[in-house]
Amino acid sequence: KRILYVSPFSHIGGGEISILTIIANLNRRYFSPVLICYEDGPFVEKARRSGIETIVFRRAGLMSEFSIIWRLSRYIKKKKICLMHVNSLDIRAGIAAWFAGIPFIGHLRVIFPLTWRDRLFIRLSIFTIAVSEVAVDEFCKCSEVYRNKFIVIPNVVDMPEALSPAPLRSEFNIPESAILVGMAGRMDPFKGHMVFIDAAALIKKSAPRTLFFIIGGTSPGKGKEAEYLEMLKKRIRGLGLTESFIFAGFRNDILSTIAALDIIVVPSRVIRKGAGIVTEGFGRVAIEAMAVGVPVVASDTGGLKEIIENGVTGILVPISDPAAIAENVIYLLRDSEKANAIRATAKSKFEALYSIRALDKLYNVYDDIINKEK
Repeated sequence: KRILYVSPFSHIGGGEISILTIIANLNRRYFSPVLICYEDGPFVEKARRSGIETIVFRRAGLMSEFSIIWRLSRYIKKKKICLMHVNSLDIRAGIAAWFAGIPFIGHLRVIFPLTWRDRLFIRLSIFTIAVSEVAVDEFCKCSEVYRNKFIVIPNVVDMPEALSPAPLRSEFNIPESAILVGMAGRMDPFKGHMVFIDAAALIKKSAPRTLFFIIGGTSPGKGKEAEYLEMLKKRIRGLGLTESFIFAGFRNDILSTIAALDIIVVPSRVIRKGAGIVTEGFGRVAIEAMAVGVPVVASDTGGLKEIIENGVTGILVPISDPAAIAENVIYLLRDSEKANAIRATAKSKFEALYSIRALDKLYNVYDDIINKEK
């Protein structure tokens, strides 16, 4: 049963890690996967290192958009692909599968302003996987007719049997007495880096031994990301916090890195864009922290509201509220009993909902679609 995965972008974010997890845990006795991307870059390299057959159909200009459709359709027929899983709502892939006469599914991972292309993709697909109920609700604001085209399957984390915290203190020459608070995510304003920096200034007043990690790098050739990173550093310098911040860049050992922190903050924002908004569809960093036993303080937005039960499996704070983040980080640092209770409950929720066992639902969906097409 040959499955074609299409993941357009070259950067490595939560969506890219999630699709690699799906492919890595496929039962190879029943499924044979191949991955196609539209750009070379870190994601392609990581996929190939993982032993996944990966092909790049490069795009460059308007005509290449039509070329990608034609090449994908031709590849599907030549390789006898029986199902396509698109790691986005990429209409080029959807049209190619439609031309080739095979079923395809999409993946709605981020809440973002919709276009006619997104709606057309949903109409053509067998259905689309959404990472949270709130992502479906936001999409269906335009029309309820799309609701029956979605199935909700949260992201999962593939936890290794043994995991040790990364040696961040020795790597960055940090004293043992320091408290480590961090955030992780790609360099995008909706991830809330500025909010985290402003919260850090407040935390520092009450907990002067705290050091702050910003985990995540910029993608090659992405000038806006580099500009945004420089804006963050400028804000830090303006607050006199240069010595208190560590930019750790992209980490292949993200679970070990998070495990080395005392608290993780997920300060995601809601950004108005045209007639819609951009915000977290899920919040993968939150379940990664739950998996490794690090308390989470997160914005009360998007899919984070479904992951975190406030005060039980983490703490939710108002969106874009540095003072609320600072107050709750300090609260958890001072109340170890509460922090430990959150760790334990969050770990149990992770095991129940976000471990790789949850992928069985997706693989059963694959079987159902393929068997119906026979």
